Amino acid sequence: MSLPTDESGIRLNRFLARCGAGSRRASDGLVSSGAVTINGHPADSPGIRVQPGDVVELHGRRMTLPELVTAAFNKPLGMEVTLAGGGRTLAGVLSGLPPGCVPVGRLDVNTGGLLILSNDGELAFRLAHPRWGVQREYLLSLESSPPDQVLARLRRGSAIGRGDVCRPVSVERSGPLGLRIALTTGRNREVRRLAEVAGLALIGLERLRYGPVRLGSLPRGRVKVLRGRELRELYSCVSLDGGDSEG
Repeated sequence: MSLPTDESGIRLNRFLARCGAGSRRASDGLVSSGAVTINGHPADSPGIRVQPGDVVELHGRRMTLPELVTAAFNKPLGMEVTLAGGGRTLAGVLSGLPPGCVPVGRLDVNTGGLLILSNDGELAFRLAHPRWGVQREYLLSLESSPPDQVLARLRRGSAIGRGDVCRPVSVERSGPLGLRIALTTGRNREVRRLAEVAGLALIGLERLRYGPVRLGSLPRGRVKVLRGRELRELYSCVSLDGGDSEG
């Protein structure tokens, strides 16, 4: 079905992403596969504008826009970043947020600190994808103070196995037994692998910042819904319009 592609309404791929169907790119694929209908007719373009009152279905299930929510969570040590129920997982945390909220990226079970949660599929996709170069900053707690030559090696970057190379954006001391390292990638256990290659005895690891969002004084185990300038800056860092523009 071809609907007018004027500037009213919301683009279909954006609509689907906001409904939790995945990123805009994934939504494009769903449209191309014929899985999406508008008012009972197959949608032929992800650029179609969905108008108020239109019925959009994916695989026969009606899609409705949820309240868009993005939150910061201070993950406790020992909690698994998984949507599965039982044990110390995110299931309980996510149950208090609108449907479709998922973690942006991962923190391993022994890493604490800032985790972004969102039900905006496009925002979550861009924040996690290396293409957008969103910085993640970590605090490493060490058994002993590293010499300057180790810091120089960290700043140059290192192979960390499995064909991966880690090149930090910055490496700075934080007190006598701490380092702050900022990266634009989020590979599996990347910071721990970098510390191991550098010969650092790591006794604690926390994420302090994701893009412009900082952990700050958020208590351990607590969730803070992002609003105002903090939320707008998060959207802006991946070239999206603060959740308010539908185009």
